[in-house]
Amino acid sequence: MKNKITILYDNTDNYTNIEETKEFLFDTFSEERGWKTIDDIPEDVIYEEIDAQDNLAWQDFYEQIYKILSHDTYLLTGTCGRWYGPAEGGKFIRSPHDLFKTISHLDRIRFYDEDGHLKIWGYHHDGEDNYELKRLTRKGEQFAMRNYFSNDRRIHQAIMTNRAYSALPRLAERLNGVLL
Repeated sequence: MKNKITILYDNTDNYTNIEETKEFLFDTFSEERGWKTIDDIPEDVIYEEIDAQDNLAWQDFYEQIYKILSHDTYLLTGTCGRWYGPAEGGKFIRSPHDLFKTISHLDRIRFYDEDGHLKIWGYHHDGEDNYELKRLTRKGEQFAMRNYFSNDRRIHQAIMTNRAYSALPRLAERLNGVLL
């Protein structure tokens, strides 16, 4: 059975659509800016447009995910690329700010829903990061609290693998296709 993957936000290949951006800019602004051909568009204008479109997409995604993540506690687990290889880790996420601060080191990022699992992939100068975010259930929150929300691999593993302790975020369903 093939996994259903829904991309929620992705800026990992923004600069591969340069030709499409040039066409958009030429069709929209050629008369106003005096461009005679598509090649007259300055390179910095192209990259500024790509960044502006990405900023709009990010803002839309951020506002939607912020609303969803503001009401529960989550657990983020996965690997972070290091110069000596990937390092495993995990962190309790009690607010959207916690999540965005944790992944702020990434240069490029992709959020996607894979059969209800929220996955985050990104890269930075030392390598790639791969994470999964799960929502803690009431029992999972109690379990984490009894263990002082410890960043212990065994506690994280117990929460991530036990449906009584964690649930899939199912963001693609919850966003109802707003960003897709």
